[in-house]
Parts: sequence; structure tokens; C-alpha cells
Amino acid sequence: MKKQSSNIEQRYTSIVSFIIALPICALIWISMKVVWPVLRFFAKLAWKKIVKALSKSKVEKPLKPTLRTPEIFKNAPNLARAKQLRF
Repeated sequence: MKKQSSNIEQRYTSIVSFIIALPICALIWISMKVVWPVLRFFAKLAWKKIVKALSKSKVEKPLKPTLRTPEIFKNAPNLARAKQLRF
């Protein structure tokens, strides 16, 4: 048979559970009010650094291919660069 708990045991149980729950609730409150904003602040700083580092690396466009000037015309005056080659 189950023993019925007395009124004094119920009070002791309530006091002990309060003493155990108080630090747990305090830790949760501290983590919500102090730790979480600090972590969020550092995460934002890190994210800005990452975005800045990624945006610095520029993708260079490939240069337009230029046609080579034949050796005969290398030192000739008044010649423009060839823009196209016709066969």
C-alpha cells in the first residue's frame, strides 16, 4: 500500500523543488538577457567580415582576343590594329 504523504512532507518537497528550480530559471534568464545578445553581436560582426571578404574578390572579365599583326607590318607607320580577319 502507498503511504500517504503528510502536510510537512509536501511543504519540504515544495521548498526543495523551489531551491532546485531557482538556479535553473536564473541560468535561463541570464542566457536570454546577456549571453544571447552578445553571441548575436559577434555573429553579426563575423557575417559582415565574411561578406566583405567575399565582395573584395573580383571576377575579372576575360580580355578581348586581339589579332596578331604580321611581321611585315610591325614597324610600318600609319597602320591601325586589325579588328577582324577576312579570308
